[in-house]
Amino acid sequence: MKALAFRLAGIGAMVLGYGLWMYGGARRGFYAEYYEVMEFDPILEFSHPVKVEAFLPGIESLALGFMAFVALVAVGAFFERKESSART
Repeated sequence: MKALAFRLAGIGAMVLGYGLWMYGGARRGFYAEYYEVMEFDPILEFSHPVKVEAFLPGIESLALGFMAFVALVAVGAFFERKESSART
């Protein structure tokens, strides 16, 4: 029973990391604290970049979710092997 809980927690960690990564726009870069938007000035008639502050998760959230998945599934496999050896 303990092994199943660890495996389900691992799947949850992977889904959470993937969801966070997709929420941020599936960026291939690292975390960003802002993004740039081109704004047009009608008086001077030219475009210029404007920084908009926002937290955008990067590929690290996907990688951390995958590492947590691997670690929790490995712990679950360890407990399953331990429980099966205790039964025999």
